[in-house]
Amino acid sequence: MFRVVVYAEGAGELAGSKNFQRAPGAALTEEELGSAHLLVRRCLEKVRDLDASGIRFEEPLRTGRGKLARGSILHSPATLRPLLLWADPARQPDLAVVLVDADGDDARQGLLDSSLQGIPVESVVGVAIQEFETWLLADPNALEEVLRQPVTAPKPPEKLSKRQSKELLHQWCEQHARSRDAADLRRDLARQCDLDTLTRQCTAFAQFLHKLGTRRA
Repeated sequence: MFRVVVYAEGAGELAGSKNFQRAPGAALTEEELGSAHLLVRRCLEKVRDLDASGIRFEEPLRTGRGKLARGSILHSPATLRPLLLWADPARQPDLAVVLVDADGDDARQGLLDSSLQGIPVESVVGVAIQEFETWLLADPNALEEVLRQPVTAPKPPEKLSKRQSKELLHQWCEQHARSRDAADLRRDLARQCDLDTLTRQCTAFAQFLHKLGTRRA
């Protein structure tokens, strides 16, 4: 079993159809997986030739105050590093994935990558330009299939301004899928988007996918 933990900046990335208060290290059920989990799993299937049934997502570590790590906590090496250090090696996962938004900060990727030096667990940071939702709306065919309506972003995904991807996705969900839960729509997009299309459309996703496929010695 390949054990994975995912940290994400926003709650929407990790929201499943059911959400429980799990202790760190507890296995997550399929119903608890959010769009970030599902996209990461598909990426691991693609670049590491893993079977989905052999990938287990677990609840990540909490902050020193016992809270879920969100937002700017994941932006700083001082607050990120402790979240990737397991006191008990037996509880350490095989892979830790950290997903954050660039929010216009071109230096964020390099800063976080350098902060992982010396971390025992294999860790990969993905910094979306400008936010995770950019990856979810990069495949127009998946958008049309999930929203049941053709929609087109006004610019190439990574040319959208800060928060524009979030707002567009929210707007389209409200307009075209009012009877469906937004978290379910996000998960459907993560399941159906074409990874090759995302790679062509989003340089940050292409970099993230490459890093996932590069195993640390």
